[in-house]
Amino acid sequence: MAIQEVIKYEGDNSTLIYKHPAEDFNTLSQLIVHESQEAVFFSDGQALDSFKAGRYTLETKNIPLISKIRNLVSGGVSPFHVEVYFINLATMMDIAWGTPSQVTVRDPNYGYSYSAGASGSFGLKIKDGRKLLINLVGTEKAMTTKDIQKFFKDLLVTRVKNCIAVELSKYSYNVFNQHLNEISENVAGQVESDLESYGIRILNFFVSAVTIKPDDLEELKKLDNSMAQKRFEAMGNRDATVIEAEGLAKARELQGYTWQQEQQFDVSRTFAQNEGFAANPANMMAQIPLAFSMGDMMKNNMDAAVQAQPVTAAQTGTAAMQPDIAATQPQPAVQPQAQGGNITCVKCGTSLPKDAKFCFQCGEKVVIPQKIFCANCGNEMPPEANFCTKCGTRREK
Repeated sequence: MAIQEVIKYEGDNSTLIYKHPAEDFNTLSQLIVHESQEAVFFSDGQALDSFKAGRYTLETKNIPLISKIRNLVSGGVSPFHVEVYFINLATMMDIAWGTPSQVTVRDPNYGYSYSAGASGSFGLKIKDGRKLLINLVGTEKAMTTKDIQKFFKDLLVTRVKNCIAVELSKYSYNVFNQHLNEISENVAGQVESDLESYGIRILNFFVSAVTIKPDDLEELKKLDNSMAQKRFEAMGNRDATVIEAEGLAKARELQGYTWQQEQQFDVSRTFAQNEGFAANPANMMAQIPLAFSMGDMMKNNMDAAVQAQPVTAAQTGTAAMQPDIAATQPQPAVQPQAQGGNITCVKCGTSLPKDAKFCFQCGEKVVIPQKIFCANCGNEMPPEANFCTKCGTRREK
């Protein structure tokens, strides 16, 4: 069998992996490897010595693996039988891809599942010709750029299909076009490990378009419009409530009373207008708490008025000239007032020390209401108030 003296690439520009037709060489054969190429020797399906760009005279020192397998003797001319593959370490750009079928995506905002497809492009670069040959070539004599693209495109799309469904589910349907860069980077990172075992590096992976099934898109738009309408109505109701509250607070301020006093007036009015009070025992029992509330309000107001008015000499004289009237008139029981920072029992009116926990007269537990302040203007508010008496702001409970 003839010995090949010169071994070089003889394929065309579209050939990515080329198998040299000759398989018999000796230690004087010349190997020529062009730029952006790699030559790999194979024997019995095993990858042996490889060479980067350059011109080589094959001898035992630069083909150690072949020499070991073939038992070549150094210093002489030894024939050997191997296969030689040339790999173009090219960069293949703008390889188009698309999901062959639509994937199911769940919109995070509306909880609606819809069908979508994605498409884009990517590039490939051969980094390790030995890995590529071991995984792909087999008995093939040559593989074109189209063969490589088809193989990796099919492999890539299968992997991408699952990744796309996960990535699109992170965004609502009407905004994921704004996140295509993040989606592209995340998907590329997940498929890169699959290609690494082939000695291939993925470049410039892009998700350039996402399409939604028309029926699903229409349904998503309806959900979007419905939610927008609800938000608009909620904002309108909130604004109306605030405006109404501010108006009521202003009106009360002009008329000189608070929301708490208005509620007490309503209690009194309801109590006075309730017909059949005496004839209906159940109704009478229901009104007793209202009566107590009205009585407490009136008593507290009277006590405050009495304490606020100074006693004049004229008043003292009048009382002195009318001793019989003062003695015969029934006097209202005045609840003891707290002095010197003390507190008053709400049940029996006994003045208690400010650190008391229970009343020493009736045993009632002392409850000290917490002060409440308006979050907007800082005004102190009654515990039962829903709106500030100064600015009308709704109380946050």
